[in-house]
Amino acid sequence: MAGLVIERIMNKEIDFVDQWIQMVATNRLTGHSPGFFSVYTLPPNQAVTIESQKKINKNRNQVPEMRDVKKIIIKKSKSLLADISVEDYKNLKSINRNILLITGSSDKTKEIKNETVNLVVTSPPFLDTVDYNTDNWLRCWFNNIDSSKVKIWKFKEEKEWQYAMKNVFKELNRILKKSGKIAFEVGEVRNGKVLLENLVIPAAIEAGLKPTMILINDQIFTKTSNCWGVDNLKKGTNTNRIVLLTKN
Repeated sequence: MAGLVIERIMNKEIDFVDQWIQMVATNRLTGHSPGFFSVYTLPPNQAVTIESQKKINKNRNQVPEMRDVKKIIIKKSKSLLADISVEDYKNLKSINRNILLITGSSDKTKEIKNETVNLVVTSPPFLDTVDYNTDNWLRCWFNNIDSSKVKIWKFKEEKEWQYAMKNVFKELNRILKKSGKIAFEVGEVRNGKVLLENLVIPAAIEAGLKPTMILINDQIFTKTSNCWGVDNLKKGTNTNRIVLLTKN
């Protein structure tokens, strides 16, 4: 399937149906249930290495089986589209021409004009706690992307991270309309010793933004947490912490 999609892309034959299938398939590559292309593994946001998957297969005494890819894609597509009404479809189609998709650094978004955005909802890398390149190697491979060439921020030092966030906030301040809002989702890292909102707020103030609220939501352990054997409040990120900011 990957080769066929790539061939159609190279020949400029790909259409919106191909793109939809590519999107759904990318999300179904690996997972923890029969609704994915793989046998039991980590959820799709964390693709393990080939060697690690072999160990999982051995420990679980499982053998990869043939899956009906077409059936899986159709089932997932029906699920994704189940709540889309005719009116929703018309609205989405009408705004489609105004959608802007950008791939690049969030502190340099020259494609977005000054003071044109009402709301920003985003979440940064949590220092160096996640290796996004490794976690997404399979998705990148499927879509013919060299993950080693994708520049992703990864900071070990808190001051480095905070400085990078300040530059992001300066850019967001530029594109936001007056009284525009930012919902900036972070968490606690280093076993709860570092609360990232404590780094976010000074950086945002320096960038000219006004902190208005910190919303803290206790984290219910996810399937990913359980896969890593996390069943207490001492490991991983246990809360969602959303810093709400306003442009003066």
